[in-house]
Amino acid sequence: MNSIHPSPGEPGFGTGASLFIDPRTCIDCGACADICPVDAAQPVEKASAEDVERNAAYFAGQEPLDATDLDSWEAPTYQVWGGGPRRVLVVGAGPAGMYATRELLLRTTARVTLVDRLEQVGGLVRYGVAPDHPSTKQIMQTFERILQHERVRWLPGTDARELPDGFDAVVHAVGARRSRRLGIAGEDAACTAEDFVAWYNGRPGAVRPVELVGPRAVIVGNGNVALDVARILLSDEARLRDMDVSSDVRRVLAAGGVKEVVLLGRRGPGEAAYTDSALKELLAAAGDRVELRHHARPTAWTSEGLALDDGTTIAAGNLFTAIGFEGTPIDGLPFDPERGIVPNVRGAVVGRPGHYVAGWIKRGARGGIGVNKACAQETVMALVSSSRAPASPGS
Repeated sequence: MNSIHPSPGEPGFGTGASLFIDPRTCIDCGACADICPVDAAQPVEKASAEDVERNAAYFAGQEPLDATDLDSWEAPTYQVWGGGPRRVLVVGAGPAGMYATRELLLRTTARVTLVDRLEQVGGLVRYGVAPDHPSTKQIMQTFERILQHERVRWLPGTDARELPDGFDAVVHAVGARRSRRLGIAGEDAACTAEDFVAWYNGRPGAVRPVELVGPRAVIVGNGNVALDVARILLSDEARLRDMDVSSDVRRVLAAGGVKEVVLLGRRGPGEAAYTDSALKELLAAAGDRVELRHHARPTAWTSEGLALDDGTTIAAGNLFTAIGFEGTPIDGLPFDPERGIVPNVRGAVVGRPGHYVAGWIKRGARGGIGVNKACAQETVMALVSSSRAPASPGS
C-alpha cells in the first residue's frame, strides 16, 4: 500500500533507525507485523506512547495525499453523535463501505445497516486484488470482524432499493464498476481487465471472458491492474500452483500459450500510473517476456492484431484493456458523467441532504485500497457534523 516511509528513493531511506507507517493509507491488514523479524511493527494499542508520538510527528505538516483527490485531509476530530442510536444505511461492502462502517462505529452511536449485492464483504479486496498477493487480502479479517459488531446489521445479496425508508443517513459506497472504453473499431472483441480479473478471482457470476490465444497478448493500460493481468498471464505452472485460484483457472492459464505481453501506454512513462514496486515485481517474474511501449495510439483491433496510428500493427492473439473504471448513475442522486462521480462536497451529496458518498463513486476511480480509509473518514466527518432529516435509500 506504499504506507511505510521513508521508502526507496525518499530522503532518509536506509540511513535512519526507524520506519514510519502513514495512518492515512495503512489498511490495517497486519501484513507488516506478520513479516517483521524484530516485531517492530505493532498495532497502535500495543505500541509505546513514545513511538506513537514519533510516528505522528513524522507525518505532521506533510502535504495532502495526491491520490485521494481531495482538497485537503485532516486528522479526524469527531464528536460522538448524541441523542441515542440513529440508523445509517451503508450501501456497498467493499473497502470504502467497510471503512465508512468502521468509522461510524468508532465515532458515533449509530446503528448501521450494511448491504451489498454480493454475498460476501470485500469488494475490490476480495475480487480485485491479484491472487498472488495474499498479504493484501489480510484486511478481510478486519472486515469480517466489523460484521460481528452488535450495532451492525449485515444484509448480503441485497439491493438497497428493496429496503424500507426511515434511515437518518445513507452512505453510498458502490464503487466504479464500468470499464472505460478505448473507442476503437473491433473493441467489442477485446477483453476488459474487469472481466478477466473477476474470472480468475472467482467473483460470483463471472465466467471465462475470452479464449487465450498465444503466443502474444497486448494489454492497453499503464496502471497496476494492467501489470497484474500481465503477471498472471505470464505465470508458469509452479507460480500458478501457489496462487489462490481454482483448478479450472490454473488449467486455462497454463494451457493458454501466452508467452509474451506488450504493455501499451498511450502516454509517456512519466504518466504511468503503476507503482515502482508493481513494475519491479512484474519484471522480476517475467521481465524478458514483457515489452513496455509508450506514446502508442490504438486505432483498431483486427484478426491480425492491434493497429496503431503510425500505420503499424502489433501481431497478437488477445487484446486486454485496462484503462480504468468509471462510476454509473445512482437512482435519485445527481451524476457527473464527465468524471463518473456523484457530485459532492467532502462526501455530502450536492442537493440531497442525508445522502453521502465514499470511495470511487465519490472521488473517481483513483487511489488504492488504503486511500479509501482517509476518504471514508472525511465522509463520516461530514455526516456527523450535519443534522439531517431521515433519508430513504432510493429517494
